[in-house]
Amino acid sequence: MLITSIPAPLLLLVTLALGCGSSDDPRDGATDSAGETDSLEPCGGCPDAKTCCPSRFNGDIARCVDGTLNPENCGTCGTFCTGACRDGACIDAPACAVDGACANGLSCSGGDGLARCCPTGTTFIASPADFFGCCPDGDICGCREGECPISVRAAKTDIRYLDAAGLAALGDELLSTRLATYRYNGAASERRQLGFIIDDGAPAHGIAADARHVDLYGYVSLAVATLQTQAHELAELRRELDELRARLDTATLNAAPR
Repeated sequence: MLITSIPAPLLLLVTLALGCGSSDDPRDGATDSAGETDSLEPCGGCPDAKTCCPSRFNGDIARCVDGTLNPENCGTCGTFCTGACRDGACIDAPACAVDGACANGLSCSGGDGLARCCPTGTTFIASPADFFGCCPDGDICGCREGECPISVRAAKTDIRYLDAAGLAALGDELLSTRLATYRYNGAASERRQLGFIIDDGAPAHGIAADARHVDLYGYVSLAVATLQTQAHELAELRRELDELRARLDTATLNAAPR
């Protein structure tokens, strides 16, 4: 399987993933050898304006959130808003024309026919895998404030590294994915999106547990597996080419008049 190119959307996903790390303390609820609960605050301590809240994502950990703006923990941990959070209370985030006017001190945020009226300090995020609403500014991972899902060894078990055959299989899975353009229901003026349709049956490692949303972490990992396989195959082709060149040089030298 020789991979000659990687679709631009996957390269964008890899770029986004590189901006997400894991530095939070993974010992949320951990116990020591004596069976006593770890006394450390799960988030390792939060700034005065933020509160430590558990994550609603499987495999993730608690994080410091701004309860005045975070629509997943509005006012109190676990209070989920479908639109926006302002001053610790859920409010609507009505649709608006790009750069259009909004009522109640809100500002139009978003673009390409998909915009909402959001509170100051938030930006409209249209990421069905994570959130669809007004998220605190500067949070590139959606409304999950802080770092992306934790990925340190201490937070994982049953770790199995992939061999060349495993990487190649994942590359095949990615390359067999059918891509399509589409619009979301109820958004007739929205620009056409690019991606895959879960109902088409691929790719298994890029589908969230609810079988409705995209697992971006898994999807990016598929792209990384494909890139690693490509690099290995290119290295092997270069080695074979160098051998052929050496043989050709030797044959040319032997055939030269003496």
